[in-house]
Amino acid sequence: NYKRRNNSQDKNKSGETNDGQVQAKSNNSNRNNNRRNSNKNRRPKTLSPAKTQQKYDNLLEQYLVARKKYFDIWGRGKEKQLQKVERNYQTALQNLRKFEVDLLDWQKEALASKLNAYPEDRQYSKSREIGPDGDIVSFTGEFEDPHLLATQKASDWSTDTEESTGTIEDYQRYKDGIIPN
Repeated sequence: NYKRRNNSQDKNKSGETNDGQVQAKSNNSNRNNNRRNSNKNRRPKTLSPAKTQQKYDNLLEQYLVARKKYFDIWGRGKEKQLQKVERNYQTALQNLRKFEVDLLDWQKEALASKLNAYPEDRQYSKSREIGPDGDIVSFTGEFEDPHLLATQKASDWSTDTEESTGTIEDYQRYKDGIIPN
């Protein structure tokens, strides 16, 4: 647009420029030049640190909105609606992860400086002399069920062969405190 505007200002109505030279009017060559110039501006450019942070924030916001919509509609919407929202959610997550993976090293450092701008809060662990490593947790072997009470753990349920019987009405009467004879 800028070149076109300047060229049209330099020409007078007879097709002469300010230098007095006559230019040939060629519509095709002007269109091709304009097309070539506009495509040159569309080339991908490396992102500056500020643009990297801004793009990450934008992708993160898109992901958070898609995730909120997905979990808001879960179990309530129609199947097609849920599929569409889930597809948007997955796409937003993939775009965010792809952006993180495709960053150059200096861009990753710039993004990390924004994400880790504040120091970790270690006041509680320092005052109680707790190391920052945390507890070592084993992921193999047998584990106790944390939801069982001590009395349940002590009982031997292997000999219990009684099955639960009754209807929902029986349960409601039991719950309301009316125990049949």
